[in-house]
Order: sequence, then C-alpha cells, then structure tokens
Amino acid sequence: MPTPNVLILFGSTYGHTERYAHWIAEDLRAHASAPQVTLSPVAEATDEMIEAADVLIVGASYLGGFLTGAPTLRKRREAMLSVPNRVFYTVSFNGTEVYPRSYLDERVMKSYKADVAGDRPAFHFRGGLKMDEMSKLHKTALTGVKTAYKLKPKQNEYDKQLIEAFENGGADHTNREWTKPLVAEVESYLTEIAAS
Repeated sequence: MPTPNVLILFGSTYGHTERYAHWIAEDLRAHASAPQVTLSPVAEATDEMIEAADVLIVGASYLGGFLTGAPTLRKRREAMLSVPNRVFYTVSFNGTEVYPRSYLDERVMKSYKADVAGDRPAFHFRGGLKMDEMSKLHKTALTGVKTAYKLKPKQNEYDKQLIEAFENGGADHTNREWTKPLVAEVESYLTEIAAS
C-alpha cells in the first residue's frame, strides 16, 4: 500500500497560520498510516504538488476581509478539485470568539468558491498580532479599529484584548489544542484511504 500524501498549504502573514500548519503536520505524522506530510507556502504551490496529494489542507490568515493566498490558490482550482479530501482553516485575531462560525465559513466559500470549498470542513483558530512585523497599512487600519473600540461604551473582552495587544506590541492567542478536530478529520480520511 503506498504511503498517503498530505499537503498543507498555508498563507501566513505574521507566522500564526504557519505555526498551526506545523502543529497539524507533527500530529498527522504520528498517525498509524505514517503519511508523507508536506508543508508549503501558498505562493510556492504547484499544480503537480497539489495533484499528488491524497489530502489537501489549506490554511489562511483572515485579515481585512480577505484570506491570505486565496487569489493565488484560485488559479490552482483544477488541481485542487483533483484532490478528493480537502480541509480548510482560517486564523484571525479573534477566531470564532467574535466572528460567528457561519461568517468565517462564508469567507472560505467566497475565497475558494463553492466547487472547491463547498461541503468541505472548515476550522477557525485564533492567532495574534506582531506589531513590529506589521505593515504600515495594517497598523494604520488597526489604529482606527483600536480607536473605535476605545470609544465603545461597553467593551467586550475581545475589544480589550485588541486594544491591549496594540498598546503592548502584540499578543499571541494560538493554541495547539484547537487543531485536534481538524487533525481528527484528516485522520478519518487517512483511515479510509488505508482501507481502500
């Protein structure tokens, strides 16, 4: 039986999405089927790389209404459609703590289109901010958000976390535990592949 091939593509802006990709890869490599797990930034993905996968995992940072790397991957639509097992994840500062799951699921559908992402599992994780690595444009946009949050009469916990992160040079809310449902989903694919 050939070794199953798992490809993890990530569009990471400040490293949080890539960190999740590495955690997912480590956990999958420990699976009984001993899959070959390859990680690649979205920008370096090729059709051949994608088409060789038995399982495709796509991770993207959610920033300013867009998923990092989605336009690049849309050009790889046919290759992605050739992979029967596809899973998606997003990483944003607040994840599903603030955004409804349905909202983030819609971002995945809008970014990758229904034929690629429709009826496919999507997972959503919290990331963080790294002020020293942030682009001037992103800092400027977040300054406006921070000001708006500070002016809110009733700030929620996540408003306060963003304000605090901005003022303290950043924050990291990543948590490896959040990847367990995604890993379990992929492990179920690997078990099916091994049985076929």
